[in-house]
Amino acid sequence: MIQQWLPAIRVVQIVLSIAVIAFILLQVRSAGLGSAFGGTSAGSVFKTRRGVERLVFNITIVFIVLFSVISVVSAALIR
Repeated sequence: MIQQWLPAIRVVQIVLSIAVIAFILLQVRSAGLGSAFGGTSAGSVFKTRRGVERLVFNITIVFIVLFSVISVVSAALIR
C-alpha cells in the first residue's frame, strides 16, 4: 500500500533537487560572479550574512535537509 506513494515521493525529490540547485546558485560568495570568470578576489574579506543573503542561506539548508529526509524515506520504501 505504501508503494503507491513512490511516484509522488520521486516528484517531490525532483522539485526539491531543482530548488536546492537554484538556491545554491543564488548565494553570493565574496567577489561574486566576476571571480568565476577569471576576475580577482584578492581584496575579499569575510563578511556576515544579512537580510536576503541570510534568508537564502537558511532556505538552502532547509531544502537540503528535506531532500535528505525524503531520499532516506524513499530508500526505505523500496526495500
